[in-house]
Amino acid sequence: MAAGIIVLIVQLALVAGAGTDIPYQDQWSAEGRQLYPAWVDGGWRAVDLLQPHNEHRIAWTRALDLGLFAANGQWDPLVQLAAIAVLRALVAATLAWRLAENFAGRGRMIVAIGMVAAFLPHLAWQNVLWGFQSSVYFALLFSIATFALLGGEGASIRRQFAGIVCGTAAMFAMGAGLLVPWVLAAGLVLRGIERGRVTWSDVARAWPLLALVVLALALRTEVAGHAGLRPHSAREFLRALGQAAAWPHVWTAVAAWGMNFPIILAVLLRLARRRRGVAGEDFVLLLGGWGMAMAGAMAWTRGGGGEFEGGVPSRYADFLVLLAIANAWCAIALARQAGERWRPAGRWAAAGWAVFLLVGWAGLSIEVMHRLVLPRARDRDAPVVLAVRFQEKRDAAVFNGKPLLYIPERNLGTVAAVLDDPRLRGRLPPSFQPGEPMGPLSRAVRWLLGRN
Repeated sequence: MAAGIIVLIVQLALVAGAGTDIPYQDQWSAEGRQLYPAWVDGGWRAVDLLQPHNEHRIAWTRALDLGLFAANGQWDPLVQLAAIAVLRALVAATLAWRLAENFAGRGRMIVAIGMVAAFLPHLAWQNVLWGFQSSVYFALLFSIATFALLGGEGASIRRQFAGIVCGTAAMFAMGAGLLVPWVLAAGLVLRGIERGRVTWSDVARAWPLLALVVLALALRTEVAGHAGLRPHSAREFLRALGQAAAWPHVWTAVAAWGMNFPIILAVLLRLARRRRGVAGEDFVLLLGGWGMAMAGAMAWTRGGGGEFEGGVPSRYADFLVLLAIANAWCAIALARQAGERWRPAGRWAAAGWAVFLLVGWAGLSIEVMHRLVLPRARDRDAPVVLAVRFQEKRDAAVFNGKPLLYIPERNLGTVAAVLDDPRLRGRLPPSFQPGEPMGPLSRAVRWLLGRN
């Protein structure tokens, strides 16, 4: 709980210093052109929540945004950022609670500190400062619950049905949820290989996975216009995969081998029956496997679009950090399990790996803070000023020479259409209608952030 509270406070502080109520990119079309006007004129249908958005289905994000819009009486991305802060804190608290179950005293404290460091908001600044990204945290929460329910030995019928529900919910959170059943299946295979036999309990646990696999295949969707974003060669794919798997060393693909050595060694030793998994390890390996699967999906779907040329986009960080967490857990477990002869060497190896992780974390943190977060905080109102000027003049030239992050949407015609939509009159974000009273949630969030 303490880890979640700290993450929440720090994230709200970043939102207070750098967040705005100007919608960004997909928000203009997905929310401003579709979701809210349909709700206002009565054309909205519940089934619309399930429709694809690019390669994803974001039912929970649409439901949350629509609920905030209806309760507040207006659209306010700053309110969405506060809701995202709560969701992200829940993810950190849930992971801290689950990973600390098998530790006591100082071990629990170390887990809590690790979760706080992993979920400090600056490394995932795109998710933290873009009101459309709640899908990431819905996917994390539902997927973590699915791993906890279906990833262990001897799950009861009740847990199996609950796991199917959570797995289904993850798939309707975003595309990341479609990978969950495949990771669970890999975990089942691992346990079967290390035992050397398939038991009836393995078969009994397979039916929920089969149900989730069938659903994942049925829900899979592709966007023809995104084909050009895929890698154009195996080399390009492997470079993007290496960069993602090397997080936080996101500029050096070869660092992936060092970053993932603990989890690779832990799995190989189990497959060779040279060690037994300790309590909680299966859950950790599922987290790491999902993180690696996400790295592969990122490389396959976006590895050829130029996004990885400057490192790994921060919107992927909340998934890739799971791989770092799993490796840290495995490094500690291997050091503790080492025989008396190898224990000193194991501890030194674990310490060396931890230094390698911290160097990458510190380097990425410095880069992000220096190039993005601090400049954005110093010039927080610049996107607001430019967007309001465009609203007044309808002149795209106001954005000439400005950073991409200051431009609300690449297609400014979409922005103009939303601003002119009579159904949203009196319901636009506060910066676009300063003469109108703010909704109750808008007032409460600004008070909370010290932005009155």
